[in-house]
Amino acid sequence: MLGKVFLVFILQTLLFLTIVVSSTSSSEEDSSVEKESKEHHKGSHHWKYDDQELWPSTFEHCSGKSQSPINIETGKTIYDSSLPAIVLEGYDLSDKALLKLQNNGHTLQLNLPSTMHIVQGFDNMFIAAQLHFHWGTKEVPGSEHTIDNVHFPAEIHVVHYNSKYASLQEAATKPDGLAVLGGFIGIGLLENENYENILSSLTDVSLEETNTEIPGFNVRHLLPPNLERFYRYNGSLTTPPCFQTVNWTVFNDTISVSRKQLAALEDTLKAGQSLLSRNFRAAQLLHGREVYSSFKTLETTKVSESTVSLVVQNNVKSCATITSLTGYILAIAFGALFAITLLSFIIYAVQQRKKYSRFQKDSRQNVIYKPATKEEA
Repeated sequence: MLGKVFLVFILQTLLFLTIVVSSTSSSEEDSSVEKESKEHHKGSHHWKYDDQELWPSTFEHCSGKSQSPINIETGKTIYDSSLPAIVLEGYDLSDKALLKLQNNGHTLQLNLPSTMHIVQGFDNMFIAAQLHFHWGTKEVPGSEHTIDNVHFPAEIHVVHYNSKYASLQEAATKPDGLAVLGGFIGIGLLENENYENILSSLTDVSLEETNTEIPGFNVRHLLPPNLERFYRYNGSLTTPPCFQTVNWTVFNDTISVSRKQLAALEDTLKAGQSLLSRNFRAAQLLHGREVYSSFKTLETTKVSESTVSLVVQNNVKSCATITSLTGYILAIAFGALFAITLLSFIIYAVQQRKKYSRFQKDSRQNVIYKPATKEEA
């Protein structure tokens, strides 16, 4: 009897130890998975612009074939007269509306209210979500897109999502989810009062992960005056996770700010302990994508000018040929006239000489020679 009780006790002890060991192992495994998840999230959050070549190893979409930004070769763009002009609605915000301005460690971002829309330019209405900037340094211009391999000092992106989706996060994963308006920022002589609405608060967000609120203003004035001249192509987010869901509109005309204003953007914000600058991605390959333009590009104009120039040159050459031929004919005519005049003069001279000779002969025949006398001698 005691032996049976001892055996049951041993079996219960072994079962208890098995459960404890299994529970401990499971807990450690869960902890390990949670740790890996946190590490992955941490790694995702801390991508950097100086390790762009490593993005595809962590973010699979970054190695896709429809990536942004790109170099826009104006001579290879396709003119599409059917592209409608961009029409914006709700961009003129009241100064009573407070907008969140933040330094997220990658850019300066301004969150926008959902009352701002693109109402013309696409098949659907697009709702504004945020705008942000890309810039370089005083020595290195920092636009993301380039025109014929030329960088501009900075670039603004206004991000919108398709109204058919509930949020920016949902739309970002859909093929027709996003529409981004891009504008090149150049340096002018005068300060841009519209940009000062944002730049005047830079010191309040100089540190990474800080934010402040600024009064609303007319955001439309941050974009070029002319929204009818633009380039259009399908691309991606220019930062991880690089979803290839962006319908890009890059305006041809630039926005001007003063050198002082651009310097404030270049020299004020920080990412960690370092200066936040040169936050632009390198141009990506097109991989056969087509770039459309809503206007006839400069290259087209150059071709026309070249054609006109060639026609003018041909006309000039023709005129020169005609002038040369005319000169040749005139030379022959003058030569012939000179020859005729000379010949006429010779004939006249010969005739006069003969006439004079006959006169001399007749004169001699009428004279009587008489020898001189001494007196006369």
